[in-house]
Amino acid sequence: MPGARVSAVVVDRGAGWSPHEEQPAQLYRSASLVKLLIAVDVLARHGEVPGLHAMLSASDDDVANELWDADGGPEVVTRSIERLRLPTARPPLIPGRWGDTAISTADVVTTYEYVLDVLPAAHRELVLGALADAPRHAADGFDQYFGVPAVFPRPWAIKQGWSVTAQDRVLHTSGLVGEGWPRIVVVLAAFPPDTDWDTARAAVNAATEVVRDRVTWL
Repeated sequence: MPGARVSAVVVDRGAGWSPHEEQPAQLYRSASLVKLLIAVDVLARHGEVPGLHAMLSASDDDVANELWDADGGPEVVTRSIERLRLPTARPPLIPGRWGDTAISTADVVTTYEYVLDVLPAAHRELVLGALADAPRHAADGFDQYFGVPAVFPRPWAIKQGWSVTAQDRVLHTSGLVGEGWPRIVVVLAAFPPDTDWDTARAAVNAATEVVRDRVTWL
């Protein structure tokens, strides 16, 4: 699609390698994927707080706004870059616009690896439980079942992202798939701002199907 950008990666945790990887360092506006960083930062600094489950599962923006502001806005990303050793992430230029945090597929994979391997068990279960509970319709009514949940069978634990500005329209799918979460799948996509959601969704689903076809033989 003219003017579109797509980056995709799947990591097989058992094998310790990636059978499919496209442009892992290309940066995108995070949209709601930054809520993973907000959750990890809040858990590290304050422990479990009300609203975390809703922010992660239903992608509740009101909770994200509250936690982002309470924890210093862009400092959430700055701390996450250091704590998680994110390779390319950058905080948003406008402090209140958490969805403009810049991330790559490499950053998202690193975040999931941190959740799985470093978070204390109780915090890990909270995050993964919320991601596995993601309803079809988010708090704002958006249909979250594209990409990973549309292409891979359960079990999965997902965090999705969608946002449109004057510059672009982004639609991201990410998550863990399979019993015991053996695989991490991330597809980030940006389109011209006049692209409709159905067209963007079809493109992300197609990119996710390519990823699926690379892992079915593993």
